[in-house]
Amino acid sequence: MKLDGTSYSPLALRKIVRAGVRSESYQAAAGDLAELCDMSIGPKAVERQVHRIGRERIEERDAAVAAHRSLPLIARDAAADPSRPCPAVAMVSVDGGRIQVRRRSPTATTEPTPEAATARRSTLWRESKTAVLETYLGEAHESDPDPDVPSCFLDLKRTAEMIRGMSHPLPAGLDFPGEDDDPVAAPRARRSRSRKRRPGRPKRLVRSVLASRAGSEDFGPIMHQAAWERNFFGGGKRAFLGDGAATNWTIHRRHFSTFTPILDFVHALSYIFAAAFAGRPQAEGEAVYRRWIQAAWAGAIATILPEMEARSAELGVAPKDSGETDPRMLVAESLGYLRNNADRMRYDAFRREGLPIMTSAVESAIKMINRRVKGSEKFWSDPGSEEILQLKGD
Repeated sequence: MKLDGTSYSPLALRKIVRAGVRSESYQAAAGDLAELCDMSIGPKAVERQVHRIGRERIEERDAAVAAHRSLPLIARDAAADPSRPCPAVAMVSVDGGRIQVRRRSPTATTEPTPEAATARRSTLWRESKTAVLETYLGEAHESDPDPDVPSCFLDLKRTAEMIRGMSHPLPAGLDFPGEDDDPVAAPRARRSRSRKRRPGRPKRLVRSVLASRAGSEDFGPIMHQAAWERNFFGGGKRAFLGDGAATNWTIHRRHFSTFTPILDFVHALSYIFAAAFAGRPQAEGEAVYRRWIQAAWAGAIATILPEMEARSAELGVAPKDSGETDPRMLVAESLGYLRNNADRMRYDAFRREGLPIMTSAVESAIKMINRRVKGSEKFWSDPGSEEILQLKGD
């Protein structure tokens, strides 16, 4: 079926935009449409339709946010709309991402040097924001339904790889044997991990995703309107999850102050892991880590802080020119991070209330978005970047 490029049926337009948003490129989208849908449409035509629908979605979003912000305060921040059902457990989570945005510049008269070209590319990265809104079924418990830290966090090799994947610095020279190195035990261990579900973990029902290049000042109201639309403020239990970034907790304070603030457990773990091994022999660090991470899982962060303070005093202050893997730097930064977030780390209490404690939902959403927006030599215009993020979130 050859399309003339002037008008499309709603079904054809939906297929075009879906392919343009989900494929790795507009070229790939055109190929998929030809192969799977027998639709002959060029990459540029796909791009034009994605831009058009993306702009429409942005206009709809902005109009909804403006209308919401114009409501009287009592209506905008009302606990619930009694005419609609309220979720048993409502969760909002936010995290940052990155996207390369190419800005128009005057035509250069000379070829840039390799160093200048590399520096220019490094300035093309722009921040983006992603938020996930989820509803859950979660039961309250008289006692902690899962008091022991999951075994996956005690596999030191896998944990170190996970932390490095988060770009979190670790002490140099760490090298752990792992259960996956054993050809006999590895398949059994992987099957065991895939079958286990943490006791008391709430069951997810519905998820929606928001994504934008808007700064926190503008993204907070977008999140608030979306949560209000889903009647989250009337939820029986409400949680706001994030890492330690100050902008996340500014959004929480301004727009979700009635939600229980929860620091993502894995981010807390990454700081505890780094501090436990910093400047210690590996065997000694392992013993400290196992004790500290169990205490953190049990919500007893107050028992860790004095030990970490003593360790920081023992190591001394890091010089200004010290690297990020300097043990003094690792312990000092971990101590500050855990102090600042201690009130958000009552994980035993959160599990008793049937609340989630990890930001895996928003992190998986960012990975999904990155498959489309990030790649080798993949750049976006200012408006194009916002349009594709809006549609990937939808």
